[in-house]
Amino acid sequence: MSDWIKNVVNKIKDLSRSVDSYQKASIIQSLPTVAYVNKAKKLIENRKLDDAENILKEALDISNQDSRVYKYLGKIYELRRKFEDAVKYYSTSAQINPQDKEIWLRLGMCQLNSKLYTEALNSFEKAAKITPLNTDVQTGWGMALMKLKKYALARDKFLAAVKISKYNFSAILLSAIMEIKLCDYDSAETKLEFLAKVAPNESSTYEYANLKLLKADYDAAEKYAKKSIEYNKKMQPAYIVLGEVYSRRKDFENTEKVFQSAIDNDLENEVLHYEWGRAYIRMFEFDKAGEHLNIALSKDNEYLNAKIALALLNSYKGDFKLVDELKEKYGNDVYIQEAIALEKMSEDRIEDAVEIFKKALRTDKSQTYNYLHLARAYQILDNKDKVRENFEKFTIENPGYADGFLEYAKWLIKISDIADAQRKLRKAEKISKNNSEVLNLLFFTSYTLAKENICEYNIREAILLAQKAEEAGSFEHQTQKLELENILKNLQGSN
Repeated sequence: MSDWIKNVVNKIKDLSRSVDSYQKASIIQSLPTVAYVNKAKKLIENRKLDDAENILKEALDISNQDSRVYKYLGKIYELRRKFEDAVKYYSTSAQINPQDKEIWLRLGMCQLNSKLYTEALNSFEKAAKITPLNTDVQTGWGMALMKLKKYALARDKFLAAVKISKYNFSAILLSAIMEIKLCDYDSAETKLEFLAKVAPNESSTYEYANLKLLKADYDAAEKYAKKSIEYNKKMQPAYIVLGEVYSRRKDFENTEKVFQSAIDNDLENEVLHYEWGRAYIRMFEFDKAGEHLNIALSKDNEYLNAKIALALLNSYKGDFKLVDELKEKYGNDVYIQEAIALEKMSEDRIEDAVEIFKKALRTDKSQTYNYLHLARAYQILDNKDKVRENFEKFTIENPGYADGFLEYAKWLIKISDIADAQRKLRKAEKISKNNSEVLNLLFFTSYTLAKENICEYNIREAILLAQKAEEAGSFEHQTQKLELENILKNLQGSN
């Protein structure tokens, strides 16, 4: 081949390469990716995600600067619930085309699901600048603020979302949840009552049940928790609400049933056993509580809530190792406060213990066992008025707990208030039938009072109590019973 022909061929090759470079660099070259994106969109709609992904990756070979390709790759990974991968693709799409009306919303939602809350906040702020009247953007923005525990600001965003669309029931629900966090129970109730009528589901009825529980309206809490479970048998928080309702009522049977029902519906985990343990603590069934707390820790040995509750139970037995480990960081927890006070009692620092028991009651007034602790502490301090006051508070709060009345009665006997002791023991006997210890003490108080005011009725009542105690398996006052029987014979003989 002659030199001039070679030159011509080489120039043609150079020109061809130049054209190829131009086409690759040219914005016009991105136009063919439209066909790939459109085809991928149809495949995504039909949930053929693998095929759609392959086509979009082919489109990247044509142009790596088409924001729509990255956007729909993000969509694929969002649908697969691989949110961190979705974030990467959506972020690239947003960088290429930051004016896309949807991209910042999608990016923000995936960042929320990836626990990138600060980044999500930034994305929703950008989305709001492009589409300020988008109810979903305001909702997402509120969710990011909620995760960052900025509850008042979150509520404002949810309310803004509702103003844009009154049918945004999710935003109504979330605003109610924020109001519960902010202790604005009346506003929350208005919203949840509305949702219970117009858009009831497992979430809204559960939140209503939870609000009713916080307001100590246990009947309503039970009603809405049951409704939540009717909508969705896998709604674990609703079972937990029911467990708390029943345990606060000291309804041992239904408490056990509801937690067992949760297990039967495949909801067993460390949280369920922890809540079951807490329910037993409320009912003063401490051994059973310990069993469930240990199960919770066996499922997750770093489960802090279970450790804190177990620290309290250990302190009842004089074991303060766990509370010593936790008290510095978690001293504001009511269980830890109670445990610290018990440790002070063990160290004979009674006045310090009293102040901490009071602090625990200020932290959570429903932890009424602290009244019993206070009654015991004031006995050591020999403050009879305070002992009586705290026993009264405890028994009023726990009218179905026989041991509370029994302990109260023992103290009353000790200070020779026999008549009041008898009244407390009668209440204990109604709660705990055939309780040998109660019947023996009840006989003793009746015997004492009968000796002070001898009459046939009083003596017969005391003898009947002795017979009940004997039938219960243990009677400790045979001499006193015989004495009353002789007095009765003398009375009958004199008649």
